[in-house]
Amino acid sequence: MTNARHLDDVLSSLRSEIQALDIGDEEARRRLDSLILDIGASIERPNGAVSAETLAERLKSSILSFEGSHPRLAVLMNDLLEKLSAMGV
Repeated sequence: MTNARHLDDVLSSLRSEIQALDIGDEEARRRLDSLILDIGASIERPNGAVSAETLAERLKSSILSFEGSHPRLAVLMNDLLEKLSAMGV
């Protein structure tokens, strides 16, 4: 499986996990949705407006935020962070 295909699979799993979560905080859900959209856009247009450093920092922050309350989500986000790093995104 190519990195891009695996990345698409991880993004899809992450979207599904976010939709299934009972986060209890709509602002947190909106931030996650926005982050996923920005990551997808960054993959499609690597030279776009959102910097890779900004995305990585936002993703790391989200991982820390959810690792205690939603460990599955944190694992998926960490997997995504590793894949993005390997691709240079």
